[in-house]
Amino acid sequence: MVLPRWLAQTNRLLTNRVLGLLPRRSSPFVVLHHVGRRTGARYTTLLAAFSTGDGFVLTPTYGPDADWVRNVMASGAFVIDRRGTRVPLSNARLVTRTEAWPYLPALIRLAMRLLRVRWYVRADLT
Repeated sequence: MVLPRWLAQTNRLLTNRVLGLLPRRSSPFVVLHHVGRRTGARYTTLLAAFSTGDGFVLTPTYGPDADWVRNVMASGAFVIDRRGTRVPLSNARLVTRTEAWPYLPALIRLAMRLLRVRWYVRADLT
C-alpha cells in the first residue's frame, strides 16, 4: 500500500512547503532537485534520504511510479540538498527492501513496513 495520489498533491502544495521550513541539521529530509523527463522542467521534491557511505537510499512513499522516481531513473543523475550542502548523485536504480533496510533507522523501517513500501531508490555519490 503506497500512499494515495491525492495525498501527494496535498503534500506538494502544502505539507512540503511547511516541512521545508524546519531545520535540517539532524533531519532525514533532503530537497531533491530533478529534471522532468519529458518537459525538461526543473523540479524540487522534499523526501527522506539515508546515507549508505558511498551514496544514499531515498524513500519513495508514493511508489516507484511517482514522478520524481521516474525522472531520476530516466536521467540517472540528480542533486540533493542535505543539511545545506548540495550532493550530486548518479547511477539511480530501484532496489528491494532487503538492500535498502540496513541503511534506514528502525522507526523509518517500521513506517515503510506499515505503508508496504517494497522499492527504494539507491544512488551513488558522483
